[in-house]
Amino acid sequence: MIGFNFSEHNLEQNGQDPFEKLLDLFKELLLHTSGDVKEALSWLTQLDKQYKLTDADYGVGDFIQDLMDKGFIGKSDDPKTPSFVPTSKMEIALRRKALDDIFDQLKKSKSGQHHTKSTGQGDEFTSEMRPYEFGDKLDNISISETIKTHTSTMELKNFK
Repeated sequence: MIGFNFSEHNLEQNGQDPFEKLLDLFKELLLHTSGDVKEALSWLTQLDKQYKLTDADYGVGDFIQDLMDKGFIGKSDDPKTPSFVPTSKMEIALRRKALDDIFDQLKKSKSGQHHTKSTGQGDEFTSEMRPYEFGDKLDNISISETIKTHTSTMELKNFK
């Protein structure tokens, strides 16, 4: 029978350590909460309770401590509202993740498979001059420069 065979999700399948798995999820949550670390950690805790993302050896508290130790989050400077804020290291990681998400979805297209009413000019030409090569288009030849060059190199006696 053709179809799909589903199995239970196993977090250990992709070979990441628990911190890396939770960090990937935390980055995604941080993007959805517009950088609010407190809310992202709250969502992470709820997801952990619902899906048992952590075990007895490594919990959400351990993950938060690792985030602080590794420099991904820091404490807010405001003493009235003690909370966590993302550090520049986390911001760089979020930007990298966003770019990876965008560019991983891009696929190489086949060249020349677009239909237009007119043909293109081909190569983009610069103001630099070079000697004629077989296959160059005749409309790209600089007639006045060619005549000047050949006239100066030819002897005047040939024109008499």
